[in-house]
Amino acid sequence: MKNIVNIIKIAKPLYRIVLIISILILITALFELISPILSKYIVDEIVLKIQHKGGNINTLVILVIISFTVNFLNTGLQSVSNRLGDHFSGRLRKFLTEKFYGKVLTLPQAYFDSEISGKIVNQLNRGIMSIYGFMNTATNFILPMMLQSLFTILVLGYFNLPIAIMTFILFPIFMGLSYYSTVKWGCKEVKKNQLEDISRGRIQEAITNIKLVKSFLNENKEYDLVSSLLGKINIIYAKQSNTFHIFDFARNTSLHVILFGINLIVFYDTFKGALTIGEMVLILQLVNQARRPLFGMSFILTQVQAAESGSKEFFEVLQLPSTEKLISSVTKGMIKSPSIVFDQVSFRYEKSQLILKSASFKIGKNEKVALVGESGAGKTTIVNLILKFYKPTSGRILIGDKDYTKLNHVEVRRLISLVFQDSELFSSTVYENVCYGSKAGKKEAIKALKM
Repeated sequence: MKNIVNIIKIAKPLYRIVLIISILILITALFELISPILSKYIVDEIVLKIQHKGGNINTLVILVIISFTVNFLNTGLQSVSNRLGDHFSGRLRKFLTEKFYGKVLTLPQAYFDSEISGKIVNQLNRGIMSIYGFMNTATNFILPMMLQSLFTILVLGYFNLPIAIMTFILFPIFMGLSYYSTVKWGCKEVKKNQLEDISRGRIQEAITNIKLVKSFLNENKEYDLVSSLLGKINIIYAKQSNTFHIFDFARNTSLHVILFGINLIVFYDTFKGALTIGEMVLILQLVNQARRPLFGMSFILTQVQAAESGSKEFFEVLQLPSTEKLISSVTKGMIKSPSIVFDQVSFRYEKSQLILKSASFKIGKNEKVALVGESGAGKTTIVNLILKFYKPTSGRILIGDKDYTKLNHVEVRRLISLVFQDSELFSSTVYENVCYGSKAGKKEAIKALKM
């Protein structure tokens, strides 16, 4: 449950709102128990009147009014709690997205060289949804379930100890079966997530490179590859479904057996006069309330396991070392006599041979230099080193008279203009694409487009 602990830690900035929601849930859980107790006294009052043993209309009216008031207040508190829950959901999604996106923007270029872009987006979406699902379950189900179950068993114990014990026995049985079921489900979920990352990443890459796919008449191969991956995902899902329904049958069978025993005790004791009609109604209502968290047990543990496996890659990305920082502005001025110097620069990618070996050259002010060479000669590598996407394995790079090691990535890249061979456009306005990375106004953009 390492990732569950991480989820609780990462939500620290939202603890205050979680605490408020938890307090409201505690109050509503108490109100849920007050209503059956009031029903017991209302029924007892009616039975006394029917049996001509007393009964007071004023007492009955007061009890009904109190019951209505409790239900009204409970409804109001639940509405407030749900509204806060919606607010919490929005804050949580924003916080998690910013956390992940901020980390991704500061990761080294080498990370993106070895990852599928669609996979990264899928990990972001799955991580957010699984963490959000867990936090929502924790506040709306887990905490109320624990409190309501505790209070219910205590009240049952006051009126009938054997029934309280039998009701309590249901919880370890349900939790044991549900836990074992979700562990088996979770092992398969990790494999399913890996296949989903590959399939969705492949779809995104194929769409991004659709000209390449069509040029090589590779549409059918791409379709078959994704279809094969989806087929494997469905096989895993079928196994998960089998496991769930087998254990669900065992859970429900144990529930019905114990409930049958509880009903026998309640009806027998009421028939013998050991319990009043009001107490019978109260016990049956409380037992029915105890069933609700039991029915939700499987869902809750499934959500917990989904959060554990679904957030795995999310936290792995957050734990990666950042090589850059998000810097909003740089105050240093331009270089008066710009030049780029490579001094005995060698470079190798991770797990590769040297791409550059002791490369030395200088590009002076107003010079035009063309890098010519066969594919793999190192042309793109030199450009990437100039842009500080990578650090040299050895040697020095200087811009002007300043060593790259003394400059951060913003100080380097703001001095360099770049035109890509292939146009990379965002699905936005022409203005944003023309002025991307610039603070130029619309007039300057129009002037640039006329050139």
